[in-house]
Amino acid sequence: MGEFSPIVDHVSKFIKLTEEEEHFFVSLLRIRKLRKKQFIGQPDFITRYRSFIVSGAVRAYVIDIKGHEHTIGIAIEDWWIGDFASYIFQTPATYFIEALEDSIVIELEYQAEQKLLEANPKFEKFFKKALEQIVATLQQRLLSSYSTAL
Repeated sequence: MGEFSPIVDHVSKFIKLTEEEEHFFVSLLRIRKLRKKQFIGQPDFITRYRSFIVSGAVRAYVIDIKGHEHTIGIAIEDWWIGDFASYIFQTPATYFIEALEDSIVIELEYQAEQKLLEANPKFEKFFKKALEQIVATLQQRLLSSYSTAL
């Protein structure tokens, strides 16, 4: 369980898992090592994985019609990143997702998550809580960017 302990510890903040549930969850995950500037998501491709940051830093950004980059979010250790609309709805992404430094992420593939939710509804509570944190953070970032523009 050692290499997956960061995500198990993270999930355990929200829901309690039996040993069997934990083993099933971990069996659905994969570890991915990223090099600085490596992309794990790009516009027009469907986001297949939720990515949990074990170490390093990863950012999500868009490029406007003038070619300027706009950072949507930055994720560091113990945080999630991805084009969540693309992942949830399995539609083409709009964000670039790029490692800012060498990083390690744990990924959960969309179909594996569906199996997880079917086998263990507890994870619905976990993903709801995780999504609430992400939405609140994005809202704060949006308000902050508007307040500095005024």
